[in-house]
Amino acid sequence: MAINVDLVYKTVLLILNQQQRGYITPDEFNKVGNQVQLSIFEKYMSDLNQQLRIPENDSEYANRVKNINEKIDIFKRIGTAAYDAPYFNLPTTTTTQTATQSFTVPAAPNPATNTQFTITTWSIAQSQTALIKVRKNGVLQSSPGAYSFNSSNNIITFVNAPSVNDVVSAELYPSDFYRLGTVIYKDTTLVQMVDRNEFYLIQKSPLTAATQAQPIFLYEDEKLQVFPTTIVSDINVSYIKKPNQINWGYNVGGFGQYIYSPSASVNFELHPSEQVDLISGILVYSGVIIQDPTIIQVASQQVQQEDINEKS
Repeated sequence: MAINVDLVYKTVLLILNQQQRGYITPDEFNKVGNQVQLSIFEKYMSDLNQQLRIPENDSEYANRVKNINEKIDIFKRIGTAAYDAPYFNLPTTTTTQTATQSFTVPAAPNPATNTQFTITTWSIAQSQTALIKVRKNGVLQSSPGAYSFNSSNNIITFVNAPSVNDVVSAELYPSDFYRLGTVIYKDTTLVQMVDRNEFYLIQKSPLTAATQAQPIFLYEDEKLQVFPTTIVSDINVSYIKKPNQINWGYNVGGFGQYIYSPSASVNFELHPSEQVDLISGILVYSGVIIQDPTIIQVASQQVQQEDINEKS
């Protein structure tokens, strides 16, 4: 279901070359491609809301609501929310590591006290919206069995102190979480979302207070707080994830040319029907990069016309 990143880049270069309008590098293409992909993806939600207000047609292949849902389905996931008292962290499926930091356990002053390691390579704010993986001598560690991580101060605390000269490493995987769906307890019990005002009213009376049979949750600051607080596990979440970061990977040849590397590349994750809009959107940004108003105008008109056709 993916759109080939090499095909898109070569098509963009072909159009620019035919019009003798300039050139964009692979790195520029990757930045622009990610931005355009995200813009198209985020537009799905507003398009769906708009189409839901319009009477559906009966055509199997022209049903607009069905078609938009088909595009969104690519990004739907179900994951387990990890408990980090008093909250549950949102699940993530990202595989893109953006930062790492390593520590070598010293012999002094006392190796037995070397249980805590403070991350300084990235900020606390980054940690609070990302997945952190911890390894010891290259082996992935389990949490909370082997260690705990406090995202409020970026400190890793091991249950048992690593040995002298052990190498502890932390890896940052930014969250790809986009929008919350349904929250389920023990695979069968729906957890109801409430706001703060509703929460105070519900919890005020023993007759309406949350129970394990009828749990509730607050969703604030991209974290879940589930009630009753005796629930500390078995929370699963359906959600929509963001598109993967695309990459036109390359090696540099002997004459300085860019040689496509399939193994280092990541395709666009959008539905194949978005290929024309994707190329048009990238051409708009390409016109800005090479400072050509003609490309911007023509590509923008193409994007606008496609949008009109979809809504008409």
